[in-house]
Formats: sequence, structure tokens, C-alpha cells
Amino acid sequence: MMKAERLAKIAAVMKGRLVPKEAGEVYARGVSVDSRTIAPGEVFFALKGKRDGHDFVSHAYQNGAIAAVVEREVDVDIPQIIVDDTLFALGELAKEYRRTLNPKTIGITGSVGKTTTREMIAKILATKYTTHSAKKNYNNLIGLPLTILEMGEDVEFAVVELGINTVGEMERLSEIAAPDVAVITSIAPVHTEGLGSIENIISEKVKITKHMPLDSPVIINADCDELISVADKINRRVITFGINRGDYKPIELSFVNGKASFTFRGISFKLNALGRGAVYSALAAIAVADFFDVPLVIASKALELFEPPPSRLNLIKAGNVTIIDDSYNSNPVALDEALGVLVMLDAKRKVAVLGDMLELGEYEEMYHRKVADLIEKHGVDVVFLFGPRMELANARALEMGLDSKILWFVDPEKLETQLLEEVRDGDLILVKGSNAMGMKRFVESLIGRFGLKRGDEEE
Repeated sequence: MMKAERLAKIAAVMKGRLVPKEAGEVYARGVSVDSRTIAPGEVFFALKGKRDGHDFVSHAYQNGAIAAVVEREVDVDIPQIIVDDTLFALGELAKEYRRTLNPKTIGITGSVGKTTTREMIAKILATKYTTHSAKKNYNNLIGLPLTILEMGEDVEFAVVELGINTVGEMERLSEIAAPDVAVITSIAPVHTEGLGSIENIISEKVKITKHMPLDSPVIINADCDELISVADKINRRVITFGINRGDYKPIELSFVNGKASFTFRGISFKLNALGRGAVYSALAAIAVADFFDVPLVIASKALELFEPPPSRLNLIKAGNVTIIDDSYNSNPVALDEALGVLVMLDAKRKVAVLGDMLELGEYEEMYHRKVADLIEKHGVDVVFLFGPRMELANARALEMGLDSKILWFVDPEKLETQLLEEVRDGDLILVKGSNAMGMKRFVESLIGRFGLKRGDEEE
């Protein structure tokens, strides 16, 4: 919980004007951007998005808001701090709060693997230090400040995620978080609609170092050629990790039922998360643990107990079928990884339900056509494609002679009906797609059809 602070101090930090001035001695105990969930004593930030937060100041007040941060005064009997830009003001407040508490801060960015890496790092650090990490996937210009402003006064370490989808965002996120250590997990064609080229993605991601102390390390994936190509241009100490090369490289790596085991510096590690992506996240977390003097044997125990975040390669037993719920999001690299996990596991048949990959911009056609190549590469038995963009994958599959194993749908209800008719006992089903495609509904349909006993879900 945020340290209580006077409205006068909050207004000063944001260079805002408090109305009325007499409210300056009132203490706030948190912030919120949602009038529905705001708690008594919190300050409401009227952000502008699809809807204008100024229209909800009254609702926030009714639910206990102690003040509102606005760009124009609204006709509600509540103390108001008037600023030029409410989103910028939120970032300024978080920036000052982070500097006031001054926890060691680990900032994580990358095209894939950010959240799992963040959660692994937080779990390890929490064995030795009071550690704060986001409760949700809060990683943008709204979520990062909210994460920081949720910290209690006793926090020693903050583990935060910095996610971007347009040019210029990373520098601002780095300014707010001011990381003591940065981790860059990977570079991949993600958010190319807003970021443009791979070169732009690289350029933006390395800006996480912009507001770091000069003696701070940057931990990067050595198996990512794009990162290695710019490593010598990062004006910080570079620490590397990777399955194939790096300062933190596993020995005797093996997989049993999709879960990895390896050794490092004589310590055995067994992961409770699926796939090669989990290994990369674990290696980055081990590097952070080592830097902050957490014994690796303790890191090993923490990683063995780690449970992956919801809808990220979660294995679910539903009656006589098994579901891999990877419905949170999708991109070309993550899809390849997920299909790799699908074929790692034993099953009578391998089934994939794949939704559109969004925000690929000019690369949209190329990468959706390549989905058919990934299906052939991994030898999936039956594939359900979902969404208008997946027509491109279907067309490519027809060219390749894969039409006997692939079905394409735009209507989710028709897909759902066909899927439930097609799935048999013993099947292993991967569900993956961009979050906006609503792929979780297919996971829930399968669970509803085949049943889920309490304790059968592994997250």
C-alpha cells in the first residue's frame, strides 16, 4: 500500500494546482484510475482514453475518492488537482515515489517472456528481501506507475515490467522506473504495427538503460542475435544468458513432459513451467539472483516451486483430455515456442486452436502465412484456425497440401461447436492467440465439456 501523503505534496510533485488550497493537509492513501474499484482515501486520476475519466469523477467520489487529478475543473464537490496532462502527472508522482522509497529496482523488457521472467525474479528475491511486483500485467504508461505507487514503505526490491507498443514510450518508462538492473529477454516481431521495423524494436528496447546508473548491469539474451549485435553499443556492463551461449548457460539441459532440468555451477534446477522459454526466463532470474547475492541453491528451490502466470502455457487436465492454455497472447516467436511445447508432450493426438496474431503491421500477411509452415514443422495432427487473418494461414496450408488437417473459422461459435465434436479422449489441445481474440472461451468450453476436478489445474 502506498505511503500516506498530503494532497499539497502530491500537487507539488505533479506541478498541479490544488482546489481548494485548504485541502492540502488531507492525506491520500493510494491512487486509482478506475472509478468502479477505487478504495476510500484514494486519489482518482481522470485519464483520457476510449472514455474520458473526467466523466467518472462523480462516480469515483461516490465510491470514496478523496481527491481527483483532472485537466479541467469538474462540477463535483471534491478536492481537485488541475494539471496539464493527467497521464504525465501519474508518471511524475510514481517517479518521485520510487525515488523517495529508493528500492533496488529491476526493470524487465523484451518482446516475449517478460511476465514469466518478472515473476521468477520476484519469487527468488522474495526469499531474502521484501519484494514488490505487479499483481497484474501492469507494464505500460498507466500500469507501471500504478505498480510503483502500490509499494509499501518497507519494500527493498521492486521488480517491474516495461512494455511498449509505440516509439518513444520506453524512454518515459525508464525515466519513471529508473532501474538499477535491466533485463532484456528477447527481440521479436511484436507490436510492429506501432514500432515499425525490427531495428526500431531493438532501438526502443535498449532505451531501458537511458535512466540507469552508469555502473548498473544490463542482462541480455545471448541467443538473440539482434541483442548481441548491439551489446557493444550499450553503455553499461553487459551480463549474458542463453541456452546455447552466455555467462549463465545451463549444463545437461533435458526435458521431461515439457519441463526442463539442468545444472548450473553444480546446482540442480528443475522447472515447474513448460518449454524452452521458461529456461530462458529462469536463466535471466538466476543472473539477477546471483548479482544480488541470493544463494543459487535457494534460487533453485524457488524456481522449482514457481507456477507460471495464468493463461501462459498452463497445463490443465480436463477429464480425459489435456489442455495447454496459452491464450493470453500470441506472436510469431511465441507461437513457434508453444507448438514446440505441444509436440514435447505425449498424447494420442496433438490439436492446436490458433487465433489471429495482432499488431504485426506490414508483417501481418507474411507471418500469418508462415503459421502453416510452423504447423508442418511441428507435425500437429489437427488445427483449428480462428480469425480473419488466419485465412492467410489457411490459404498457405492449402498450397502445401495440409488441408486435410486444418479447419478455418471466423465465427467463434461455429469453431466451438466443431472443436467439441472433434476432440477425443487422450487428445492434447493447445489454445493460443492474441488476447483480443478472446481465445480463453475455447479453454473454458473444453473444460465445460470434459470437466475439471478441483486441483487438476496446474498454473
